[in-house]
Amino acid sequence: MSKASVVGSNKMDHKSDNSDSQAPAAFGARLRARAAEIDKDQAEIARLAGIKKQSMSGYWNGERLCGSDKLFALSDVLRVNARWLISGEGTKTGGDLMSVEDADWEQVPLFDLRNVTDTGKGDAQSWTPFRKDWLYRTLGTAFDLYLVRLLSDYESRNGDRDLSEGELVFVREVTPGELQDGHVVIWRRDLGLKVARYALQRRDKDEGDVIYPDEVSDDQFVPICRIYGKFLQRL
Repeated sequence: MSKASVVGSNKMDHKSDNSDSQAPAAFGARLRARAAEIDKDQAEIARLAGIKKQSMSGYWNGERLCGSDKLFALSDVLRVNARWLISGEGTKTGGDLMSVEDADWEQVPLFDLRNVTDTGKGDAQSWTPFRKDWLYRTLGTAFDLYLVRLLSDYESRNGDRDLSEGELVFVREVTPGELQDGHVVIWRRDLGLKVARYALQRRDKDEGDVIYPDEVSDDQFVPICRIYGKFLQRL
């Protein structure tokens, strides 16, 4: 499905002239509801989609519709059909991936995790092409990703997102300032590498493998990369 078949103009990044005055409000409601479903807030969606804070606020609050350039960036991040997002018509997810001939591709390198540090990754062992639209829908991003095989297990809080040694995962470099509550991260420590979730607050119950803010430092745990998902499953 072409972009033109969804939105006839990309000059919609302002108050809509659609005769249905409630269209922006409905668009904002779908945007907020889908964001909640995938556990992302307004700021993170804006960052991933490359949308300015002020523009995103207008979409989020149902004050305006967006143009086709912003629409397809948002639908990629939210992993929904662009037509459903802008109009509420059609299926919510699936069914609008580009044809293979029209798709953009991203070459994702595989690195040996034993060579990955906070200063470098060594030489890539191989490169694998992935469709950018598939990466967006599966992981929420297609930029600066690389693959590694885990050197240890990871125990998640609820046991539904555990990872095992040897599994292939998509990752991206992360700095201490980019860490957010719930991120699953590969950390460097004196004795090697550790996979653990970053949590802002301690809870009474057992949380599995967790690193807290007071443990993030050069002499304790240094974040190397954030894990976005298994080879065929988003985290």
